[in-house]
Amino acid sequence: MTGSRVRTQESSRNGGDRPAASLGDTLRRLRHGRKLSLNDVATATGISPSFLSLVENGRSDITIGRLTRLVEFFEISISDILPNPQAAEPDIVRASERRLIHSPAEGIDIYMLGIETTQLMMPMLLILQPGARLAEYGRHPGEEFVHVMEGTLELTFMDDTPRILEPGDSAYYPGDRRHLFANASDSTTLKLICIDSPPNL
Repeated sequence: MTGSRVRTQESSRNGGDRPAASLGDTLRRLRHGRKLSLNDVATATGISPSFLSLVENGRSDITIGRLTRLVEFFEISISDILPNPQAAEPDIVRASERRLIHSPAEGIDIYMLGIETTQLMMPMLLILQPGARLAEYGRHPGEEFVHVMEGTLELTFMDDTPRILEPGDSAYYPGDRRHLFANASDSTTLKLICIDSPPNL
């Protein structure tokens, strides 16, 4: 599952959202900590140095696909970038404690439903606004499970016919089979549970 342009936030205690610490600052700190130039990172990830500079300076969003490449390159997890609220219970994630990857350009929110992404599974709640779709096909090691809660999901595997999933429908497939999510409706919101094992962020 890749493709959204992202900004990171965490849910506040009163149910709203507040901006996280700058993603660009975090990426710059990681690069400087490894004594790498923008060209070094660009060569290793296939992301242009000019675009990396824009992200580091907070002048551009970044797709989840590109963010995944950076996470893999720096050998970190998404937990190292997202704010990590102090959970009152180590095995429970309350609604107010969920970390959020917010994609305003594509109209997609991804809520992390686990405390860490270093476990065997990475459960997520995806909310796609009417007509929203991920910008590029996802591909990752392991397996992926999807369950539609509300709305209509168009699930497309590369070089295959799109499949329509309604509420209550599920899909389970190898993560390295290129796949794309889209909200098949232009009038209703799509909510689905997506679980990756192992985590790919």
